[in-house]
Amino acid sequence: MDEVIRQACTGTSPNDVVLSVRELPPHYRGKVALISLRFKPAFVSLLVAFGKAFSDLGLKVEFVLDSAYVEFAELSRVAPIVVYSKTASAGSYTHGIFFNVSVHNQRLASSLKNEGARIAYVYHEPWQLSFSHLKSEGIRGSFTSLLAHQASIGMLKVADTIILPSRYGGLIYGQGDIRHNPRVFYIPLLFDDEGGDALLQGLDGKRYFSYMGAICRAHGFDQYLSFMRHSFRRNLGLKFMIASALPLPAYVMKDNLIQSNLDKITIQCGRPLQNDEINKCYAASFCVWNLYRRSTQSAVLPKAFMFGTPVIANRTGAFPEFIKDGYSGRFASANDDLGIESALEDIRQNLARYSNNCRDTFLNTFFYRSNLKLLEKLLEQRY
Repeated sequence: MDEVIRQACTGTSPNDVVLSVRELPPHYRGKVALISLRFKPAFVSLLVAFGKAFSDLGLKVEFVLDSAYVEFAELSRVAPIVVYSKTASAGSYTHGIFFNVSVHNQRLASSLKNEGARIAYVYHEPWQLSFSHLKSEGIRGSFTSLLAHQASIGMLKVADTIILPSRYGGLIYGQGDIRHNPRVFYIPLLFDDEGGDALLQGLDGKRYFSYMGAICRAHGFDQYLSFMRHSFRRNLGLKFMIASALPLPAYVMKDNLIQSNLDKITIQCGRPLQNDEINKCYAASFCVWNLYRRSTQSAVLPKAFMFGTPVIANRTGAFPEFIKDGYSGRFASANDDLGIESALEDIRQNLARYSNNCRDTFLNTFFYRSNLKLLEKLLEQRY
């Protein structure tokens, strides 16, 4: 197991071949399918980044996607989109990379593998069954996670390589799912640099302490609301933003204190946001909530850093790998309202420094161009 964890942490394998992909003639470099058969808006940025990365490495790229992704024009600007159909031909690919859980994954992966493609599975949330998991997710969330894990087991078995996005993920994987597939490879979640004009607007537009992404217990949404109430009671002058594809729970608007402070809250919930809409939310935030009860690797974190936005987080999961306290964010306890208040004040007073550090972290860690050598090694692996 130690060797597997070493591979997960370094992206190397005893079976790596020496020949570089970029040394091969273009017609030998192959064709990669980037596959997401269950729609999740947060995966648009990941797909775009991986598409650009493999194009830079000289491969032909196609997206094989759930039909809901067609509305996102940034994908079609990178590579052709093939809408997945159970009755359609699998196509001819040298590599197939699957990005999230779907009940259709194993069928397509097996078909591609039978035609000679190498299969990789980006395993975003390695399974960990524990009392702490039940406590963080609740009964309903834990049951949903269990179903997702059952759908992943087939992919773990059929894949040639399991891609893990954090060293913490490698440790969790080594405690359980390693029995399904010991062939692991570490690559952080990759993104293109989508900052654009938003980065030219400076810090004046960063007004919100924001909650981004799934509204759920695991991400501490109830604790975010608790701090919001604390802020209103103490007249801290903070503005809040909630941005999620999920609908805002009805109980939020029934809270009298929240009702009387709606002028301090911006809500964008209940529909999948286009990527440029999501990016505007990050650009308008001076800090983003990452005080999660459970997380393996948050996709919110790199997006925040992309826009020079620090986070406030706890030491759960992979956060300590990517956040330096007092540099790119602050660590705090979700139950310590005064501690959060103090951390936010520090960030506001030193926002220029934090923002520059976040950008540096993004460019050196999550920007796809900083990880091309790792992707080469992924393509060159043979088992």
